[in-house]
Amino acid sequence: MQLNIFGQTFEYRNDRTELDAMFQQISRMVSEAGRQLSHLVIDGVEVYDDVETYIEERIDSIRTIDVVAVTMEEYIRDVFQTMHSYLMRSLPEIERIIDEFYQTPSEDTWVRFEQMLEGIQWIDQALYWLAEHRNDMIDRQTLVRIRETLAESLRQLLQAVEADDAIFIADLIQYEIKPLLKDIMEHVKVNVVN
Repeated sequence: MQLNIFGQTFEYRNDRTELDAMFQQISRMVSEAGRQLSHLVIDGVEVYDDVETYIEERIDSIRTIDVVAVTMEEYIRDVFQTMHSYLMRSLPEIERIIDEFYQTPSEDTWVRFEQMLEGIQWIDQALYWLAEHRNDMIDRQTLVRIRETLAESLRQLLQAVEADDAIFIADLIQYEIKPLLKDIMEHVKVNVVN
């Protein structure tokens, strides 16, 4: 298979034993260029998450892997845009989840609640990453404060889930998590617009 990165092409056998060397090559070249790995284009398919598993599952048939690396500023802007899109889609869904917990949550409500938690976990990881990477666009203090508040709200939410208290779950989402997500949305919106 061919690995294309920064105008250079490297050949690797379609064998799992080659993957460590290939990933080290990618990591080294991206780092030396002062870039951030955005994603890989594998036989024309853009892969953003869990690229190692994606490649391992298709190792026998992969022909080309194109590395897409961006500047830190571009990567930060992309993180903010992704977070903005997620929050725009999820806030209305969170309203429905709250309403359903105030009534009687169904199995579907619990599934969507779990998906909401996964999204919040991604936001937390993104905020952590943003706070750790110095950039004039980012108010680190605000990000750290938001993460601390989010962590405390999630601890309380876990207690409510363990107590199987649907009303407490709804209250926490309504009065703690939703306002915090809206606060994050305002912070993100400023950075998406700029």
